[in-house]
Amino acid sequence: MNQKLLFQFQHLQYAFLVTCMFSFFNTRSQNQDKISTAYSNYVKLPREVTYAHLNKSLYLKEETIGFSVYVFDKASKTRSNVTTNVYCSIEDSKGKILNKALILSENGVANGSFLVDSTYASGSYTFKAYTNWMKNFDEQNFYLQNIKIINTDQDNKAKISTEAPVLDTQFLPEGGHLISNIKNTVGIVIKNENGYGIKEAEGIIKDSNGEVVTNFKTNQFGIGKFILIPEEGKEYSAEIKYGDLNSIVNLNPAERAGINLSLNDLGSKIALTLRTNENTLENIKGNVFRIIVHNGSLIKALDINFEELKITKLINHSDLYSGINIITVFDDRDNPILERLFFNYDGISILTSEKERVTKSPDSLTISVPFDNIKKSDFHNLSVSVLPSQTTSYGNNHNIVSYTHLQPYVKGYIENARYYFTDIDRKTKFELDNLLLTQGWSSYEWNSIFNHKSEIKYDFENGITLNANINKSKSNTFIIYPMINSSTQTIEVPEDEKSFVVKGLLPVDKEKVSFGSIDKRENVKKPNLYVQFSPSTIPTINNFVKTLPLRVNSIYDSKIEESVFKNSISDAQELDEVVINAQKEQDRIDKIERSQPTGTIEIFDENDRYRYLDFASYISTKGYSANQTATSLSINILRNVSLGMSNSPVIYLDNLRLSEFSVLLSLDMRNVDYIVVDKSGLGEGMRGAAGVIKIFTDPNLKFGEDVATDISQESKIPLTFTSPKKFYAPLYSSYRSNFFNQYGVIEWIPNGKLDENGNLIFNIADKGIEQIKLFIEGTANNGSFISEEKVITFN
Repeated sequence: MNQKLLFQFQHLQYAFLVTCMFSFFNTRSQNQDKISTAYSNYVKLPREVTYAHLNKSLYLKEETIGFSVYVFDKASKTRSNVTTNVYCSIEDSKGKILNKALILSENGVANGSFLVDSTYASGSYTFKAYTNWMKNFDEQNFYLQNIKIINTDQDNKAKISTEAPVLDTQFLPEGGHLISNIKNTVGIVIKNENGYGIKEAEGIIKDSNGEVVTNFKTNQFGIGKFILIPEEGKEYSAEIKYGDLNSIVNLNPAERAGINLSLNDLGSKIALTLRTNENTLENIKGNVFRIIVHNGSLIKALDINFEELKITKLINHSDLYSGINIITVFDDRDNPILERLFFNYDGISILTSEKERVTKSPDSLTISVPFDNIKKSDFHNLSVSVLPSQTTSYGNNHNIVSYTHLQPYVKGYIENARYYFTDIDRKTKFELDNLLLTQGWSSYEWNSIFNHKSEIKYDFENGITLNANINKSKSNTFIIYPMINSSTQTIEVPEDEKSFVVKGLLPVDKEKVSFGSIDKRENVKKPNLYVQFSPSTIPTINNFVKTLPLRVNSIYDSKIEESVFKNSISDAQELDEVVINAQKEQDRIDKIERSQPTGTIEIFDENDRYRYLDFASYISTKGYSANQTATSLSINILRNVSLGMSNSPVIYLDNLRLSEFSVLLSLDMRNVDYIVVDKSGLGEGMRGAAGVIKIFTDPNLKFGEDVATDISQESKIPLTFTSPKKFYAPLYSSYRSNFFNQYGVIEWIPNGKLDENGNLIFNIADKGIEQIKLFIEGTANNGSFISEEKVITFN
């Protein structure tokens, strides 16, 4: 609950600002305003947005799908620092989940990977990244991407269609209504049967007399627009020509009465124009209409009166929100009648790199990419996919900017959305505005806003919560033994309570949790607890927006006989695992030595584990005397101690201080990982006069009777975090083949950081590749984004 409150408190400023109006805008009394009250209630819970950067979008059997997930606060577009639980899954076309994982988000960033094994058939799949909290909201704030997988053991012959494409043509009046006898802007979208836009289709608009009244042409995404003043009672049609294909489509009849809307971007301001006709003006004259502008968290309003057929308002960009602006017109009864989306690029911070540097060594290349505009002392994360420059396997539709700033606010899936945030210029802004003209109503549906019941159905998760019920225990003090991501915890349970709760556990890779109870004599006993965990399963989430199928052709469409991989990725992993494990062990030893500034550390190997029969024989070689019977063990230091001080050392077993040493009689020395003997007793005060001894056992070693089972209860955790795995790129038979150039993988860096000089530095194997392409996504400077494609040529 505390983390949830922290998350909500972090956004209190936005809940407050939602009632504030700015310079150009004015409103009626907010306390009596149905729209503002309903909106404030609808957006008061903070929302998150996820974006996932995948290393590719087309994969072959045995390749690894590498991904970095970024979690943002939807309102501020800054990283969601309190989020820990991120779920990722891959579904086939029927909704069957083939892979799923819980991954740990730290500072709003998480990363993981899935292996494409033999269970994947060739076909299209959907990757999702989400949090449980996102299920509370009607907008689709989670990440969704279509990927293609090719199982090279199957016959992957392409199905070549000889039929002409089917054109799906939609006419979309700006604002939502086509009104007779006045000027209307009409958007047009022409798509093929797969949902992709038809490029450069041309058309003319004819009236019922066969006269041409206007024409249009679509852009590269099948989007266009035209001006039309439809006469009352007349019908209109479009004659469309695309290559050899001709099509005739009828427009919906214009409405006899009503209001329309048009928006023109003038550079530093927008012109918002409302028009009506004579049939309507006499009925609405004097009525107060409202223009509402919001961005999913903040809201502004402007009252207008229709005294003439046309009203135009000039609004400075500075009076609009940075990013998306959802503009809705309400009638005098607070009914939404028109809506238009506008994107304000002002204030969107997209950072780029400087000229790269390449250093060659005998078998590798070191690449240094400088970022002068990133504050390297602040948290930042860069994910980088390194592919051949001619790759056709990176068809990611979105980048980090488009999915954070644009996709959550529209109902449809946007084709090549990253285009609108790459090389931004006047043309890019114009084409994005044309796209938004055709989007109709936003994902914030006013019917849902007015009828919203503020309730939390799905918890904001922060780690794993443990609920323990106490059965027949005389103790009310319990300990939770240390785990990979947590130290020892002591829980004091009031005498009148029979349960306790621990929040924020971060167990990894099927890790278990162990408990002990401490009696009044400070002896550790095995407790009797009934333990439950939440969450215990990975939740599912349903998408509202349909993704576009990946538009990539495979070289496997025609059967090839020779192997494209020099060896399997699993073989490479096994070979590399030996080196990695050795390095991990050395890193572990270094960490242990740093954590013990005083005393002697003895890390046990196989010989050490079989050298000593028991702990008494071991400690007798370290300057202590040990006397043991069948039921007791006493240990004393051989040197003299100060008068009144104990000559018995303080002993810890796996971070738990032992009040008496008999438990060590059953300690199997083959289970020991390392022992620290510190005769100075530093940190133990007067009781450490005879020194301190710390025994650490290895949970992976289970020889003989486990001492811990006598004093602890172990519980299996049904759902744990999956730790990131090292990414392995395949080894190819040829690095100059068409196959490698189109579908090869060179490297994947999920969590790149800048060095002290502001450089992102990484190494790749030198395979004689002449040119590579970097696909960089990331976040920095507490609200800035990095999204860049960078080609590097090796001379």
